[in-house]
Amino acid sequence: MNPSKCEWSWLDPQCQDPCPIRLDGVSEENQVKLIPHSQIQMLGVPLGDHPFVSEFVEAKLLGRLSKTVERLVEFEDTQAATYLLRVSYSIVRAVHFMRTTPLEQWKEQAVKFDTMMRSAVERILGFPMDDPTFAQACLTPRLGGLGFRKVVEHSGLAFHASWHEAQVTAKEVWVQPADLPETYLSQKAASFEFDEKMHTCLVTNADIRGKQRLKRAAQPHACGFITAVPSDEDGKDCLLRPRNFQIAVAYRLGVSLLDHEIPCP
Repeated sequence: MNPSKCEWSWLDPQCQDPCPIRLDGVSEENQVKLIPHSQIQMLGVPLGDHPFVSEFVEAKLLGRLSKTVERLVEFEDTQAATYLLRVSYSIVRAVHFMRTTPLEQWKEQAVKFDTMMRSAVERILGFPMDDPTFAQACLTPRLGGLGFRKVVEHSGLAFHASWHEAQVTAKEVWVQPADLPETYLSQKAASFEFDEKMHTCLVTNADIRGKQRLKRAAQPHACGFITAVPSDEDGKDCLLRPRNFQIAVAYRLGVSLLDHEIPCP
């Protein structure tokens, strides 16, 4: 046994007994550590009480992320910065906790994370977004968005999918939590269904021009310039200059491109 890689916790929260595993010839500080019930974690998943879970997620999810996001904001290639933020540093960074930890234990951190992502997207693209505009940006690119899904909105869907899948993997029958949907949907399917409802809501509340824009942005291949890897390995067709990319995204989201109308000669 390697005591440095082992921990002992009592399942009874009230038990204060020392760790029963004692290794001969090993100093006291190198014995198997006794971890309080309120601070249990396993494979990077916090299983302790609410304050511990909240602090754990704060450190692991938000600890060093702000510095990385700031570097992306300062990156001179707008298209590459947006792409990297979407595929590497947005909701994908939170999926581990979304799948394993109920949102009510770390909702404050989830809100902070979503706020950080919104600020980063707006600064990279060079324009602020109102709530309906950002709601579109949070849709999957297939439905006219940019793929910056909110952790707060999709965390419950991910946890529910994980609960159902884990039960099948364990080959056990568990007691169904009161807030858990009985119908199983994978995380991907559940998130897409959520996005479809949000897209319908946005279309319903938009004006005539907005309805057409939202519907056209959700047509097949209309998201090509969003999802394309910004690389010239196969040619320069997948690359857009920073200002051109910003304007294309603004047009997609219905953001005004001009402060005032300019007469065309």
